[in-house]
Amino acid sequence: MQQEPTQTALQEPTWADRDKIIGQPIGKTLLRLAVPAVISTLFTVIFEIIDMFWIGKLGPVSIAALSASSFYVWMLRGLGLVIATGAIALISRRSGEKNAPSVLAVIIDTTAATFLFSLLIIAVFFPIGINVFKWIKLEPTVAAGAVDYGIVFLSGLLFVYMMMSFEFILRGIGDTRTPMIITGIALLLNALLDPVFIFYFHMGLRGAAVATILAQALGALLMAGVIFKKLPALKKMSVNRSLFNMKTFLPRFRELITIGGPIGLSDAGFSMIYLMLSGIISIFGKEPLAAVGIGHRLEALPFFICLGFSMAVAPMVGQYLGAGDPEKARQSVYLSLKITSGILLLTSLFFFLFAPWLFRLFTNDAAIITHGTQYLRIVVLLEVFLAMEVVLGGAFSGAGDTGPPFFIIFPITFLRVPAAYLLAVTAGLGIKAVWWVIGTTTFFKGALLLYWFNKNRWMKKNI
Repeated sequence: MQQEPTQTALQEPTWADRDKIIGQPIGKTLLRLAVPAVISTLFTVIFEIIDMFWIGKLGPVSIAALSASSFYVWMLRGLGLVIATGAIALISRRSGEKNAPSVLAVIIDTTAATFLFSLLIIAVFFPIGINVFKWIKLEPTVAAGAVDYGIVFLSGLLFVYMMMSFEFILRGIGDTRTPMIITGIALLLNALLDPVFIFYFHMGLRGAAVATILAQALGALLMAGVIFKKLPALKKMSVNRSLFNMKTFLPRFRELITIGGPIGLSDAGFSMIYLMLSGIISIFGKEPLAAVGIGHRLEALPFFICLGFSMAVAPMVGQYLGAGDPEKARQSVYLSLKITSGILLLTSLFFFLFAPWLFRLFTNDAAIITHGTQYLRIVVLLEVFLAMEVVLGGAFSGAGDTGPPFFIIFPITFLRVPAAYLLAVTAGLGIKAVWWVIGTTTFFKGALLLYWFNKNRWMKKNI
């Protein structure tokens, strides 16, 4: 663990955020943090639905292209979690300890690390983005649309990663309300700009990506402004210390990657695996691929509710561990699991009953509706285990013990590719086998994470 100088003091508002976690009942704290985080993620769900609504007016080819490119974009977003997850683990732990200088130093180093990391990812993934949709053998028209969207998004990745890191910094010190407000503003702008760039400027899928990048840039600037306002001492430290002071930056960069790498790689790997699955799904036509794209946007509702609780649990676990109270950390996670599991049971029932009508909101194509209904009714049968996967992922992140989620989630998710091909193509069971593979692997990931969490080794993780 890197040592920091001790002469700089955090301002009172930050400790007030911290004390609202440490000094309050667990249930009250969880809801105070989770409700804004859930609302923030629900904004994302609404945007995803609006995005698909506008793209849906361009026809089935554009829907399929957005579905395929979404997996590529989610992979890029997942890699952003490498720095952001390391930041929330370190900041929440140092806040729990009331180690003011370290909190400020981590924020400065996280900003520099995010800048450098985003440039590296752009350089590596630009040639991949041009060719990946050909490699997975999508139809040429679908592949062309997916490239259009993916390359524009990649070009603005710096703003995406900066907004993500600043959001995790605010959550790490115990503020989930501000990210909710700023995310809402950014996504509202995104939704308003979508039809302008897609239709008025005749940019199609590229227009949707441009709107997203502009919104992310605004969100990053607003969150940076809030961080400086909350922490006036940060401005003074930033002036007195070079952003790329290699003596302090390189050890921190390694620390952030060591902590956040497993989570970021796991999340990015999930999307990469779905890119490969897209190739298998497209064997059965563009309609199943379009259906799974719409289905993922519908599933985003329960997923992002779980993600909101995961975002609340991460700083709670980190700050409780920093304050020397691992039992409260454990109780906060179990309470979050109870709430999210109940919500997922209800949403799963709703999706099962009303699947055809939900798909008709996005398309009139009968084949897409049929495939989508079949997909949704299969995967929701085991969707409750998604709560365990997502919430426990947040708990391990807050503790800085990010190895278990990676070594459980990534291999099982990767098994979807060979299992789907063997069952759907080789064994001739058809596209329905792919949906069963997705649902079954969700069960195994959630169950194994719960088993490992109950071993309580995360309580002893030093960072």
